[in-house]
Parts: sequence; C-alpha cells; structure tokens
Amino acid sequence: MTRERLRRALGPWVVGALVLAVSARASAASVEGYEVDADVDVERGRVVEHVAVRARVEEGEDRVRLWLYGDRLAVAPSAMDERSARWIYPGEVALGGYAIERVRVDDREASYAREALGEHDPPRPDRAPLRARDLGGSDLVVAIDPGPARVVTIRVDATLEVPERFGRLAHATSRLALAGPWYPLLLGEDDAVEDARHVVVARFSGGRGVSVEGALSATLHVDRVLGYVPLLAGDDLEARSSPLGGERRLVVVDRRDAYVPPARGAPGVEGLDDVTAIDRVAAIRAAALDVLATARWLGLELPDPLVVFVVPSRTELAASAPGVVLVSDRVFQIFPLDELRELHRRALRRALFQLAAQALARVDSAADRAWSVDLRAAALEALDERRRHGSRERTEALLEPFSFHPAVDQLINAPQITFDDVYFGAIDEPDRFRDDPSRARFPFARGRRLLASIEDVLGEGRMQRLVAMLVHGRRSVRSALERASPGASARLATWTAYPSLEVNYRLGPIESERIEAPEERPDAPRWRHRVVVLRDGDERPEPVEVEVEDEHGERVVGVWDGPGREGVVVIETRGERRRVVLDPRLRVSESGRVSEGHPRADDASSPTWRLPLFNNFSVDVLASEGNVTGLADISLRPRYDLEHLLILRLARTIARTTGRVRYLEGLGPRVTDNRRMIQLGGGLAFSRVEPGFATSTLGGYALELELLGTLSTERFIADPREGVTAIVSLAGGGTLRDDGSSAFTARGSLRVSGIVPVGLLDAFFFLGAGGFTAGSALDADRQMLGGRYGLRGFANDELVGDAMLFVVAEHRHTLIGDLAINLLHAVWVREVQLVTWLGAGAVFGTTDGREARVAAEAGAGLRFHYEYGGVQPGLLALDVGVPVSRLAEESGAPHVARSPVAFYVSFDQYF
Repeated sequence: MTRERLRRALGPWVVGALVLAVSARASAASVEGYEVDADVDVERGRVVEHVAVRARVEEGEDRVRLWLYGDRLAVAPSAMDERSARWIYPGEVALGGYAIERVRVDDREASYAREALGEHDPPRPDRAPLRARDLGGSDLVVAIDPGPARVVTIRVDATLEVPERFGRLAHATSRLALAGPWYPLLLGEDDAVEDARHVVVARFSGGRGVSVEGALSATLHVDRVLGYVPLLAGDDLEARSSPLGGERRLVVVDRRDAYVPPARGAPGVEGLDDVTAIDRVAAIRAAALDVLATARWLGLELPDPLVVFVVPSRTELAASAPGVVLVSDRVFQIFPLDELRELHRRALRRALFQLAAQALARVDSAADRAWSVDLRAAALEALDERRRHGSRERTEALLEPFSFHPAVDQLINAPQITFDDVYFGAIDEPDRFRDDPSRARFPFARGRRLLASIEDVLGEGRMQRLVAMLVHGRRSVRSALERASPGASARLATWTAYPSLEVNYRLGPIESERIEAPEERPDAPRWRHRVVVLRDGDERPEPVEVEVEDEHGERVVGVWDGPGREGVVVIETRGERRRVVLDPRLRVSESGRVSEGHPRADDASSPTWRLPLFNNFSVDVLASEGNVTGLADISLRPRYDLEHLLILRLARTIARTTGRVRYLEGLGPRVTDNRRMIQLGGGLAFSRVEPGFATSTLGGYALELELLGTLSTERFIADPREGVTAIVSLAGGGTLRDDGSSAFTARGSLRVSGIVPVGLLDAFFFLGAGGFTAGSALDADRQMLGGRYGLRGFANDELVGDAMLFVVAEHRHTLIGDLAINLLHAVWVREVQLVTWLGAGAVFGTTDGREARVAAEAGAGLRFHYEYGGVQPGLLALDVGVPVSRLAEESGAPHVARSPVAFYVSFDQYF
C-alpha cells in the first residue's frame, strides 16, 4: 500500500493520522470467502460466532488484520451529549462488544492482538478524532507464518454482546438488529473490505431471524456475494409482502403489531381507519415505486425482492446495508403535510438507490466504494427529482414564515433534533456517530457533498456528462472524473476528506470604484468592486461564491477558487454597491470550531434582520388559586448575530402589568449557534401596579430602569441535563400612586442554578435565589417568596416582604423513555419524567408585620416530553406543591383561605 495511493483515497489529514501506523497495518491480503456459524440469543442480544475467513496472502506476509466493527459497542460514543444520548440508549449507558475466545490459522493456534481503532493516530488538538474505537471498533491482528503466496484459513471463535442500544447493531424495542458487520471482516489493501462469498448459518433462540431473502425462519442459511450478511431478529417480527408490478415484490420486515389498514369493504367498526396510525408499508411502497420508475428510465437493475428492515435507529432515518434497505421505526412519524412527508420519502428513495449503486460501484476499487456508492446514489436521487419534477426547496425556506415561533427558530438556527440532515437537506450531511460501516473507519464525505463539490468545479455541461457515466456503471468514478475534467480529478483527495477539513470564510476589505462605460454600451457596468475573501482553518481549496448587490437590486456573482489564506474577487456592476455576501447559496460548510462567533456572521457586509421571535407567548394557570397570568416576549436581532439582542416584553401577573424594552449584549464563548454564554444589558419598564395585592390597597404607575446580567452554559433548552445558570438584576425607579403620592424604589435579585446528571435517566437540579427591596414600596414591588419562580407550594401574594432567600433541590427521573404516542400527528409523546423536590426559604420584613417568616415545601410532578409534529422537542409540566410549613403551623390562620396544595400547568421549564 503506497502512501500516494493512501493520500488519494483518504485525503491529507487522514494520511497524517496514519503515518505512524502504516508499517503495523500494512496488508496485501485479499479475501477468498467467509463461512459463519452462529447461535443468536435474541432475548439476551448475544451472538456466539464461529467464523472461518479464507484469505490469500502475499509472499513473506506475517500478519493479517480483521475488522471488529462490533467492538464499537464496548464504549459510549464520544459525540453523545445530553440530547443525543436518547438517540443511542433507551435507558442508561449499556456496553457490549467482542470477546475473542480462540484464533487459529490453518487449524493451528495463532497469536493475536487487539488494537483499538485510532490508538496510534496523532492527537488533533481541539477536534474530535478522525478514527476512534467508538466509531469503528477495533482490529484483530493475527500472526501468520511468513512463506510463499498462498491461501490461509483464519478461524475465530468469538462472542458478540449487543447491549440495549439503538443503531445498526441494536438490541431494543424487542428487536435485535445485526445490520452492521457483526462478525470479523478481513481488511485488505487500503484497509478496504471487499465483497466476497459469505456462507452463513444462523440459529435463533427466543425469536426468528431474516436476511437478504426476506423470509423469516428460526434457522437461516445464506449463500451470497456481499460485503457482509445483515440480519434482523425478534420474537414478534412479520414480513409483509407487497406487489410492485409484475413479478417484483417489496418485503417490509416490521413488528407484528405494526399498523395494517382495514380491508376495503370491511363491515362496521372493522372498516374504520385509524387516523393516527401510519401505514408504513404503503408509504415505503410509494417511495419504492418512484425508484423503480427511475431505474427503468435509466436501465438499472434493483434486487428482487426489495427487502426493507424496520430497525430501532435514531441516527439514520433511512440507509442501506448489503442487499437490504434499513429504515428507522420512526420513519413517517411526522406531521402529515405532504411537503414534510416528502423529506422522509426522499431519504428512503436515496437508500433504495444505494442498492442500485452497490452494483454500479463494482467497477470502483474496494477502498473507493466507501464513498463512491453514496456518490452514485446521490446522483440517481438528483435524476429522480428531475424526472418527477419534484421541489428541492430547503426546509429553512419552508419554515421561514413561521420563524417567529421559538421552537421553529431553534429548529432553523440551532437544531437539537433527530435526523436533522434529513429535514434540512444539509449538503455536508453531518454524521457524528457514523453508524454506516463505510464511514466508520474514516469520515469520508457523503454523496451529496461530493456531488456538490464536483458540480461547482465542472459546471452544468460537464457535470451532466459525468452523471451519465456514473449511472451507466461501466467506469469507475476516478476514470469518469478524469474523462469529464482531467484537472478536476486532482481535487478528489480534498473532496473525500472534506469532513475532516474545518474552515471559516469571512469578508476582508472591500473596495469599489467608478469606471467609465464605453459610449457604444451605455448599459455596461460602471462600478468595479474588489472583494477580499479570507480563509481561516485548514487548507481546503474550493469554489467560493461572492455576490454583490447593487443599488438597483441586481446581483452579480464572482468566484474565488484557489489555495491559500486569501483570495480576491473582482466584480463589475451597473450600480453602486449596496451589499456583499459570501456563499449566498450556502454551498460550502463553515466550522464553529474555527470561527469566534457564528460561522456565517462575517459573511455579509451588512446584516439582514430576522423576523421578530416570540421567545414566549403563554398563559399560565395556578389552578389551585384561580390565578391566570400571561406573557408575550419578542426579541429582534440580525441574522447570525449573537452579540446584539433587543427584547420587547408584555407581562401580566396578579401584582402588575408591565411593558418592558431590554437590550442585551452577548459575550464570552458560544454555547450554541443561537446564544453566547454571557449576556449583559439593561432596559426600561413601565408598569401598572394592581391594587389589592397582598396588603396593599393602592395601585399606581411605575417607571423603572434595570441592569441585567446572565450566565448560562445550558445547551438543551427543552430539558437541560447539565449546566449552570446565574442571573443578577438591579432595578430602580419611581411609582406614582393612585392617591397622588410618589415614591422611589430600588430592587435587586440573584438566582443561581445548576444541574448535575446522574447517568442518563436521573439528574439533580439545585437553585438558590435571593432578593431585596429598598424604599417606600407597594407590595407589588416587594420580594415574593412563593409562586412559580419561588417556592411553588405557596401563592404569589402569600409570602411577601422586603427581602427573601430560598433554595430548592429537585430530582428528575425518566420513568418511561422512547415512546411513540401519536396525538393527531401534531404531537408525539416521547418520554415521561417524574420530578420531586424540596424547598425552603425565608422572607424578611413581611407584609403581615413579622420580622421574618420561614417557609418549607415539598412537591412532585410529571414532565411529558414531546415533539411538535414529530420533530421539535417540547415539554408539558404538571406540578403539585405542598406548603409544608403552613400546614404545620399550630396557631393562627392565613389571612385568606388558602388551598392546601398548589397545582401548576406549564409548557416550559420552571427554572
């Protein structure tokens, strides 16, 4: 294996990572075939394997390397965070992996060593590793006696433990998925896995299994030429066959209780269709018919039957394995708007096209198939869109009119959702967990990115010629690219290594000058603009578009396509310059690791403003007291701007009605692409103070100036499981009372909270807060210990004074996870959480004349985590607080009758 060939295949960064280990992993072995005998315990997720690998080795070769993809199960994914943990594990972290029991070569005991993937690679400062055990598992290095070129047989006895987990190797929702390489595979030249003959015998206990033929059985015999043999097993699986025209069939393997619509003409109740159920077979069949029509149009062959496994996956909505298509059991769990359902159909069609691409890519080298299959599938998908005249409008464009809603804004600017590459059609298709074996060892660029990069260089005419060669299947991708554009083929190493090359582009100096138009061409350009483009981060030469908009609204685009840190684009326009934008079509990726702010914040000469955002628009009910309050909070800021935020708020409580204008400046590190860690600012508030609150009989009108500072490291807004938050505020102003008197009041408060996770299902939340009021204040201006943002067991007007302090300790435990309860397709309930808490505090200088009053409470509640339309996370909370100290008082009674408990209903977190 030469370094030059490795460089072409993997790109410059990967080469640097592998130089230290080339001698150890050099191998010229090629596979002759596999024989696998396996006992599969479906209930325990255990596979006892006896594998014989016949390998042709070169003269003098003294070792062979086998890939243990399943050893990725032995460690938790390093990319997992508080939100995505739910996409990997249905409960707590569960680990499995490979136990190697015996290795023989030609029936003689052999020595061997385990090597975790990437353990010899040099570290990458401040970046995730390109190769790691949690992504690609480990290698089994088997020693062989050096000798002449020959065929040797390596026998491995091993046990694969598949823990409770989602993914290609999954043991969840009563299914055992073995849809990734579940037995050792020989690594040949360039660390490639070649297609070979696989003879597999699998016996199942506790259920039945199914493979590429689509037939369920307690014992499977498979003899096919593939990369590996995928399996799916369970005790309640059913294979549903559906015609696709002629003799061709679609076989969908799903749970037995999956919805099947009633037969046409069924009598009475039996004929009623369930409007909340999803007919997965019909939806998959519709996508398959589209793919078959395009395949006939292009003269392509697809397997018969088309076999689809419905697997428990939360990171891949639709994908392919050798000979089968994999779809998540959450496919089509989305609001039944056709434009949204089309996003799922598109992902499914691409996975089906990968079956055709697997056959087309046989002309590519084994190493190149890791990316060439998906490149060909992306090209087929694009041709399919053209044939059907489908719209490829980006999801951002569909959602933009609704971006005033906070959930939609979060979805567009900082999504924390499953399958986000499906919904947004991201060219880069970020793939943090790399379940697909073709990308598990190295982060090759996916097909959509490769196609876009090639198109940007070739242009439309030559691109059409290249696509024709790709779908014809007689030339390798390298050969087709060389014929289409010899110069472009030299870029292939950069294109394939795209995910490992992180860049941020920004505008440099812009100079404009007026030029004279020739007399014979009065409409010729009269302004010349010299735009400097700066590239930070890795060296990643690629076409970068620069768009200049002139005073007439006309837009002219130029391109910088060269190496180096700086490039110049010269553009001429008829009118004076109005605005300059980098990458107006969002064709290149920019990394937040390289940029100081939002990576696209420095891509325009002047910002555009986003639609106003409703941060909160709610009605809160304290049912036990009959109090109804409301809040409307609107923020405005330029797009991609994390530093400047203008907030308009109108709030109604039982104490006051307030209109507020607030400005905040973002500082410090970026927590998400929507927020920095620190915000400092202030504002002006005008309030109508309500009479009758607590002991006050007077109301009035107040004007108040405030200073505010916040610090928050919380990332997942709907249900943070870790992080700290601190909020400090100072306010002062005057109140004109209803009796004509006036007074000056100063107030201050501090709230500090933190969340400590305990595993994946439990977390402890701690809150401490205090505040003071100085001056001649109405009760509405004093400190309130009770209510939604204090001790929830007490009413808002029950514990009021000049100062207060309190603490709350809360335990959050996930009772039920990974639900799929469909409420008219508008909401999918995913998780139920139990919350219990204790709180205590004191209020000083109380309205009832006491110097101090101590209060304690206990409470419990339920949190229902759901997804709007099956996509965006949300939260419904039901809480009951018990005022323990009030109930324990032996003398005296509250000045008004109080409910023994406080009951709250809310659609967001309390703290």
